[in-house]
Amino acid sequence: MKIMNNEQVLKTVQHESKTKTQHTTGKEFGTILRETAEKTKPVALAPLQTTFINPLPGLQPASSSPSDHQFVANSIEDMINLLDRYREKLADPRTTLKQIDPVIGEMTREMECLAPVLDSLPAGEGLKNILNQTLVTVSLEISKFYRGDYISA
Repeated sequence: MKIMNNEQVLKTVQHESKTKTQHTTGKEFGTILRETAEKTKPVALAPLQTTFINPLPGLQPASSSPSDHQFVANSIEDMINLLDRYREKLADPRTTLKQIDPVIGEMTREMECLAPVLDSLPAGEGLKNILNQTLVTVSLEISKFYRGDYISA
């Protein structure tokens, strides 16, 4: 393979780049900057007034109705039934932890749905105490399962 002399091509390219001229106005950058700054109008920096938006005065937290109580009671009953299914699966030696995992997933979803309901119930209500105890029990069982308490050696 023969290497050819490419100096002539390089000289032509270099010559073209040197001959390009830049358009200048003859002024220095500092002068142009000062002139531009003098031409611009200063922006008024007065403090802006903020407006306060009043919440709706008639908006009150809804009191729990009997249908809400029925919903909570049914949800607690469903959660207890789910805990019972979980207990039965744990008691069966033929059931693997992999087979129990979907029940744990269902318990987690139910717990996430019921947790906000707990805050909406009045403080002195007995249903709130039962819901709280149920959620604590479910949470404890979920953590025990994932911690590995039921793995037999």
